[in-house]
Amino acid sequence: MSPEQSSPEQTTAVSTDPRGIDGPRVRAWIAQRQNVDADAVGFQVLSVGRSNLTFTVTHDGAPTWVLRRPPLGHTGGSAHDVKREGRIMAAMGPTPVPVPNVLEIVDDPDVLDVPFVFQDHCPGFTIHAPEDLELIPAGGSVRESMLDMVGALSKVHAVDVDAVGLGDLRRPGGFVERQLRRWLGQYEAITTRDLPVIGEVQAVLSEEIPPENATGMVHGDVKPNNMLFDRTTGSVQAIVDWELSSIGDVVTDLGYLLAMMFVDDSLTGIWTPGAEEGSPTAEELSAHYSTLTGRDTSNVPYYAAFAVWKLACIREGVYTRLLQGKMGDLDVDPEEAGASVESLASYALDILRTGRI
Repeated sequence: MSPEQSSPEQTTAVSTDPRGIDGPRVRAWIAQRQNVDADAVGFQVLSVGRSNLTFTVTHDGAPTWVLRRPPLGHTGGSAHDVKREGRIMAAMGPTPVPVPNVLEIVDDPDVLDVPFVFQDHCPGFTIHAPEDLELIPAGGSVRESMLDMVGALSKVHAVDVDAVGLGDLRRPGGFVERQLRRWLGQYEAITTRDLPVIGEVQAVLSEEIPPENATGMVHGDVKPNNMLFDRTTGSVQAIVDWELSSIGDVVTDLGYLLAMMFVDDSLTGIWTPGAEEGSPTAEELSAHYSTLTGRDTSNVPYYAAFAVWKLACIREGVYTRLLQGKMGDLDVDPEEAGASVESLASYALDILRTGRI
């Protein structure tokens, strides 16, 4: 998913108010709440697509706040629930977890037709392309930034969800078992073809579910482009994009991170720094997490396989909607998207068989 915030040079200036923002009403609201001149408030698109939409809000041309809202055409439901996402970030604020500072969670149709989260702008940078590595400051390194990303993740997993008021997000039953049912159900509801490998992997995953290591807050989409790294230290300044977060087995987050970092990006579509850029190995990152948390990470390959299989299910939905012409202007070849589904599922099966990511 796209990062929530970025530096001024990473934002895209627009000459008119972007789609998804009712400029006059939102400007008036910001002017009243922040005691500024409405005419000095501007909006820049930061992230768009199938995730929640994110806009940098400028004051006198300087990035000052961030507004995050559901996608265009969103009609409600649990997906893209920005109020839930904002509530989680706000609860993390007083903890050691690095998160953006949430100012308000707004659900007022007189301001915007959908709920939104209004937060302070964070001036960090994300890592989602090779050129982003040039933003790591002198004295820092890719290795240190990636290790700090695992350190930030360990802080998420140390949060007492009851103490911060998020205990009601728990759901009955085993976390991975629920996830397996959910994603298989979504795959079966949308696919128009027979891909036996999807069911084969799901059956193995269901049979080999590890005992839950520790239950806590799971971010659900942890990877370098959902981190804001500090421009002066290279350390994690904020973790963003919490829309997939839930309460469950926290080590699933580590498995997901390692899958996104070490499965070939031609399959995942996600670029991350590798050994040639100085990144630690999967084993080093896993060992670092274990040292910080004291948790057993021996089942991480299973969780990585689960993450890759889940991505295959998601990609099948993209493929089907592309064939149906329901993906708007998304520039993706349907046949390439379709072929990646089987490749991802097969890769997940290989991880389960070999125990290696």
